Amino acid sequence: MDPAIVKQAKGSRLSEIDLVRAIAIIGVLAVHATSFSTIEMLAYPNSYSIYNFINIFLKFGTPVFIFLSSFVLFFNYYRRPMSKEMILSFYKKRLIHIIIPYLVFSTIYYLLVIVTRDPTALPPNLLYDFTAKLMTGDAYSHLYFVFISIQFYLLFPLVLWSLQRWPRYMPWIIPLGLLLQWLFVGLNEWLDIQRASSWALSYISFYMLGAYWGIRYPAIQKWTVNRQAAVSAMRKWALAAFWCLWLIAGLWHVGVWLDLRIHATVRPTYVYTLLWNIYTMLSGLLFLWAASRLIHSITPNRFWLTKMRELGALSFGIYLIHPLFLAAYRQLRPADASEMLLHLWYAGGFLLALGGSWLTVRLAHRFLPAVSSLIFGKNELPALSAHPVKSNAASTGL
Repeated sequence: MDPAIVKQAKGSRLSEIDLVRAIAIIGVLAVHATSFSTIEMLAYPNSYSIYNFINIFLKFGTPVFIFLSSFVLFFNYYRRPMSKEMILSFYKKRLIHIIIPYLVFSTIYYLLVIVTRDPTALPPNLLYDFTAKLMTGDAYSHLYFVFISIQFYLLFPLVLWSLQRWPRYMPWIIPLGLLLQWLFVGLNEWLDIQRASSWALSYISFYMLGAYWGIRYPAIQKWTVNRQAAVSAMRKWALAAFWCLWLIAGLWHVGVWLDLRIHATVRPTYVYTLLWNIYTMLSGLLFLWAASRLIHSITPNRFWLTKMRELGALSFGIYLIHPLFLAAYRQLRPADASEMLLHLWYAGGFLLALGGSWLTVRLAHRFLPAVSSLIFGKNELPALSAHPVKSNAASTGL
């Protein structure tokens, strides 16, 4: 392997990853901020399609985060020799920056539910109930994502060793991921698995896609640079086709959900899952490509670019805390509000979740660095300062 590629893969921070994370967290916040609108705004049919569009079309956040997490892991670790020290270091970092924050926020949200719920509706054994929810990612609705990530971390050393040991099978990992995921979808249809979306097999195709793209990324970069002129026209047509497929799948997904919510038109479960799978897998790849091209084509020190990069770097902490802002904000819902006031209220919830969470995580990392990593995950602010805005990629290879 080219030494330059090895060096790049080991020591580089890809600025495009931060931008895609920023897009993903905006999608998550928009979906969560409009979750109540999918019921409340049914009384306003002229506006309902807009809220349905936001709530479904932007539902790429979790799959894109999983794709990026896998991408970064394999990009950083694939060219390192497997050793006991490496594995111990890997799990130590995940314990500090992922599992402990998960425990902290699971406790916070569980206590929040207890103090706001009718005492007669509480389970008889709170400790047992909390432990069960902790072990299934069910302490609050959004924490399933962290629970899924922990399952992936348990699989990571085995998958990494297998791909290092048998690299010739690497092209098959994406089909394998799709096969495993859809076998799980079929098994769920048959057995009706409880909390199926909280298990890693529901997202294994994104994990495998990220693994393949992370491992191949340096080579794809080099190949693309060397052959950019020769394949320019072909790449443009291919990109246009992929973007069209992405848009068609996304709008189709929006449409089937609109039919379900307004007209109660129920389609087979696999229709919703297939459209979501196609749309979100393409989202990860195309957003990564677009972010890379954007960084190459504009001035690096643009204010909005540095802020988007910061938003992406702080996205894990924002993901953990934003429901607290939404929960508090929803207590202020105006009674007998007009349609226009409801539009403003939903927009205000999104802006509060974004701005309040961003500011809280940023201030915690800035002024409480000793403990902030145990609450909001790894403090990425020093790394942002140390690595100027740049991209080490010419393209994602599409």
